Amino acid sequence: MRIYAAADLHGRHRNFKIVREGLRESRADAVVLAGDLLNYGRGRPFLPMLEGLPVPVFLVRGNSDPSWLDRWAAASRNVCSLHLNAVPINGLELVGISGTLPIPFNSRAGWREAQGLKRLAALMQPRSILVAHPPPHGCCDHVLGRFSAGSRGLARLVRASKPAVMLCGHIHEAAGVAYLGDTLVVNCALGGHRRGALVVMETGRPPSAEML
Repeated sequence: MRIYAAADLHGRHRNFKIVREGLRESRADAVVLAGDLLNYGRGRPFLPMLEGLPVPVFLVRGNSDPSWLDRWAAASRNVCSLHLNAVPINGLELVGISGTLPIPFNSRAGWREAQGLKRLAALMQPRSILVAHPPPHGCCDHVLGRFSAGSRGLARLVRASKPAVMLCGHIHEAAGVAYLGDTLVVNCALGGHRRGALVVMETGRPPSAEML
């Protein structure tokens, strides 16, 4: 299975166009968006572009996404919210949580981390693909190249549950691929020359990821 992953579109037409182009170039079977599709409500006119994509689209909300985004996804024929939900696809399972850590600026989707992660842990399987907006602490999460700003709770969950892959964003400058224990972590934030990531899952082989 081939997954095109991106995060941090922030309601920009250019970034929605990048998603469409990234899907075409990657020949992916699904699109996964790891939060901050909109920018505090701005960018809603571009959402129908996701409904028009030729493969299923899965998302979680980030700190700049309004709550109605989940309701919009629930009514969509082609888009599915992964928030505290496990969705099977092509023999795999996508599991997600919306929101982010407490941050020192306006946020539309915070979480009560311990409570939310406890519910998420009950959904996890060893071959799950975990989708969250913030990265796990210590992995693809360095701000200004100096300090880690990821979620310690997510890091503990990843180490305990050992999902095959974790997709995230939020820390734009930390976009890239790394391992946390046995889990392949992909920060697929858009920005600059970054155009998301292609994740490949094949039976009998470890997952792989390529930044686009």
